[in-house]
Amino acid sequence: MRNKFPIHTTLSSEAIKVLERYEKELGAKNIVLEKALLAMDGMRYKAKLDTGGMSVPIKRISTGIPGLDESIEGGIPKGFSVIVTGPPGTGKSTFCMQYLMEGVKKDEKCIFFSFEERVEQLVQHFMRFGWDIGKYIDDGYLEIFGMSMLTSEEMIEIIDSYRPERVVFDSINVFAEPADFRTSGSWRSLLRLLKVKKISSLFITEKHHGIEIKQFDDYDFLGDGVIFLDSIQTNEIDTTPTPVMAVQKMRATRIDRTPQPFRFTETGISKYRSMAVPRNVMQEKLIARKKSSGL
Repeated sequence: MRNKFPIHTTLSSEAIKVLERYEKELGAKNIVLEKALLAMDGMRYKAKLDTGGMSVPIKRISTGIPGLDESIEGGIPKGFSVIVTGPPGTGKSTFCMQYLMEGVKKDEKCIFFSFEERVEQLVQHFMRFGWDIGKYIDDGYLEIFGMSMLTSEEMIEIIDSYRPERVVFDSINVFAEPADFRTSGSWRSLLRLLKVKKISSLFITEKHHGIEIKQFDDYDFLGDGVIFLDSIQTNEIDTTPTPVMAVQKMRATRIDRTPQPFRFTETGISKYRSMAVPRNVMQEKLIARKKSSGL
């Protein structure tokens, strides 16, 4: 026997009821009516999407890193989930807290989830840059969860009730391997919440290689953007490694992937692109470091 509604998988329940009523009245399925209802249902879906009402200019938020916003068309697109990655000790946590500090200064609610450090340790570290962390916590604009044993479901509840505009996760490597993280139903639910609420988020991940290696994991593919922090020697005289930063990916944004130097000051990360290192010189340094590592 033929399936009653063989092609109706997208019809709404209201459309199905109308179709059933006409079937009873006419004694047989009206094919023309069926196709008309299907077309109307498609139009109803398009109306829900409302592409005509979408704003063409992309709303962007400031990173708080001097010089970085100018290189990514004014900032990170609002609601993006960006991967901040690199080897240990390259300033990833500092970068992300500076990003949150930019938010709280604008009266935006922010959350910092740390899965490896205590709250006291984090606050002490960030206060070194003159950031009044305690004030923003007391005023309700900043929440810090240190050495968090929270599940993704519990974090969803916190985010849903606190309603932040910026969130940082440091670092997600402690939860699962990249491939497992990408297919995890619970983490996909969290990512869906961030997207639906248009919450701008940074996910810190760890890399076992330097910026000269073109090797990406599933974390990188999952993010709307990827910012890589590292340190390399950029001067033949001064052999001290220089912190560098590269925007390797940022959807809906024109980017220059060339690593650019930055420095740590008493007020945090400062003067991105301040040191005039020509692109060809930087590329030569990266190639030389890659050869020296035997890769």
